[in-house]
Amino acid sequence: MDPAQRPLSARALLRWQFRIAHELLEAAIERLTVETVLRCPTGTAVSAGACYAQVVLCEDLSVNGVLGAGTPLALSTWVGRTGVSEIPSLTDPASWLPWARRVRLDVGQLRSYARAVYASTDGYLAALRDDALERPPEEMPACVLNGLLLTLSMRRGEIACLHAFDGQ
Repeated sequence: MDPAQRPLSARALLRWQFRIAHELLEAAIERLTVETVLRCPTGTAVSAGACYAQVVLCEDLSVNGVLGAGTPLALSTWVGRTGVSEIPSLTDPASWLPWARRVRLDVGQLRSYARAVYASTDGYLAALRDDALERPPEEMPACVLNGLLLTLSMRRGEIACLHAFDGQ
């Protein structure tokens, strides 16, 4: 069989899915001005920047902390350089909205940090053994990785809605 016609391995498929999800998220952010990224709409919505920061932090903490059993970039090599004034509470999911309303963002730093997180995720996936993904779907790492892909997609959708709402 021609190598180009072989089906993708589960690992290769996940790497491709994360690459596309990252590209779509970045494209959504690139379309916005810095002012729009930082603007907090009225009501219960949060800024596009807070949505972006949350999903990048979530990926870092999940891949580098939980799956990689190491220290997330935000708490090690990128401490003080994430573009996020504070890390949200890791023990209280209900604190996300108050955090999103008060966090201060440096969009340039945040996007650099995001690229480092994406590279780290790709490195994790590249090193992942194929049999690690042959476990039942509810077991790690497949469950966590699928959750991250869904979160990336949802946050990208929220950012796109904020873009449309802003009339840009």
